[in-house]
Amino acid sequence: MSFKSTIQVPSDVRSVLQPRRPAAPGKIEKANDPQRALRGLFRYLAPFKAGMVVVFVFVLIYTILGLIGPYLMGQAIDRFISTKQVSGLAIISFWMLIVYLLNNLGQVIANWVMSNISQRALKSLRKDLFTHLQTLPISFFDRNPAGELMSRLTNDIDAINQAVSQNVTSLIASVLSMLGILIAMFILNYWLALSTLLVVPIMFWFTQFVARYTRKGFQELQKQLGEMNGVMEEAISGQKVIKAFRRNDSVVATFRERNQEVFKAGVWGQGGTAALGPWPMSTD
Repeated sequence: MSFKSTIQVPSDVRSVLQPRRPAAPGKIEKANDPQRALRGLFRYLAPFKAGMVVVFVFVLIYTILGLIGPYLMGQAIDRFISTKQVSGLAIISFWMLIVYLLNNLGQVIANWVMSNISQRALKSLRKDLFTHLQTLPISFFDRNPAGELMSRLTNDIDAINQAVSQNVTSLIASVLSMLGILIAMFILNYWLALSTLLVVPIMFWFTQFVARYTRKGFQELQKQLGEMNGVMEEAISGQKVIKAFRRNDSVVATFRERNQEVFKAGVWGQGGTAALGPWPMSTD
């Protein structure tokens, strides 16, 4: 028997030199039934119905105040600045100050209540996920690196937190603001409002196009984050073995490769969302 065949490499060494990967890598999971997934998320928000009503009320209040502010500004320009009526300008400026202060106060209260609700709901979600992990068989943990599982419990939960705590209030406020602006436009000038609405189909088409593009980018970003976290967890937990077998350069090269993939996916997703933001107007 040769000397080479008598050497037994410990299992922890093999796990570091050849990191574990899922049985079918390369495909990010997608909800088979998005409506069912949303219902599962709403189940965690159901105990906070009263708080959600409070959030909606304050969002409605600061949205209305946000529409009153520009109206008062227009009145100030048309009725007082153009006619140089200083006394009237002081009064309407005072009301503008009150409106904007109440608007900011309403935003603070709505966001604070929504953040409190989201954190309490996600606390229950994290507890259920962790409890579920304790019931899975050993074969599951053999197929999935611990770093990827940690990424699910941290990065993915954080993404849900941002969606619930920030995007919900922004979505409600945006829809209410759009309805209010449309009503004001039709009150001020019916034909001008109709001509403005001609660009709405183009806007919706462009939004859907960018959404399809960025959705793939963010799915790839979550996948690459999980793989990078898997490499980091295995490298840090097996640091003694890596040092003993002088695998530093190999581990660093693997991390750089995964880090570069995360960078590319981040640019892909974030670059697409930048196209939906307000574009700067030239002052020339």
